[in-house]
Amino acid sequence: MISKEERHDFILVKIKKERKLAMVDLAAELGVSEHTVRRDLKELSDAGLLRAIRGGATLRSNMPFDIYDRNNLDVMEKQSIAEKSITLLKNHQVVFFDGGTTTQTIAGNIPDSLTLTVVTHSLPIANILANFPNITLIFAGGTFCKSSLTMQGQQTISTFEDIYADISFIGVCSLDLHRGLTSRTHEEAAIKKVLCKNSMNIVAATTSNKLDTLASFLTCPISDISYLITEKDPFDRILQPYAAQGITIL
Repeated sequence: MISKEERHDFILVKIKKERKLAMVDLAAELGVSEHTVRRDLKELSDAGLLRAIRGGATLRSNMPFDIYDRNNLDVMEKQSIAEKSITLLKNHQVVFFDGGTTTQTIAGNIPDSLTLTVVTHSLPIANILANFPNITLIFAGGTFCKSSLTMQGQQTISTFEDIYADISFIGVCSLDLHRGLTSRTHEEAAIKKVLCKNSMNIVAATTSNKLDTLASFLTCPISDISYLITEKDPFDRILQPYAAQGITIL
């Protein structure tokens, strides 16, 4: 009979490859009961190696928490995402920019010729755009978060609540086909929710390694997302389930 350690190794190898696992399938492949698999998934989830969900498991987001640790990750991929993202920008739009290293890269690629009103709570993005001649910059103040270099709290939320944007670029922690955009902290999720609520178009701009992962706090359901932009070809197999939900893939 296969040992617990062997089952755990099998599950971890399989979830890294497939990103999401069903309990009933694991039980059949391992030749054990669903009760045994459920216990295995709980132990692995408690150890922080995956996230147990109803009926199975999904990858846990492995994004470094501190923005300084993320700055040098996936640099080429973020540049590719930025070049696709700026094609959505048009003169005289009101644009929300969420915090994050991918959204920072997008901001840095905005053409000087575009006339925009940009609203952000990200200090790095505000610094990037401060000298753009045709951008009216609105900075949402609040309580400074050192790990993300963004403002948080009710003052930040209130600024966004009073503005309606044509398009919003959301920093992605985790994106799951069934559970939507999720964030690591309640404070981040609260701000992202307002950005999504007050935007005509929601852009999830993310490297593909954050797809099919899950964090703890809901940002918005998958049905609210207008565009999904990754470094991959829009017709890549991993993106097709998202396209089937009516999301435009770039």
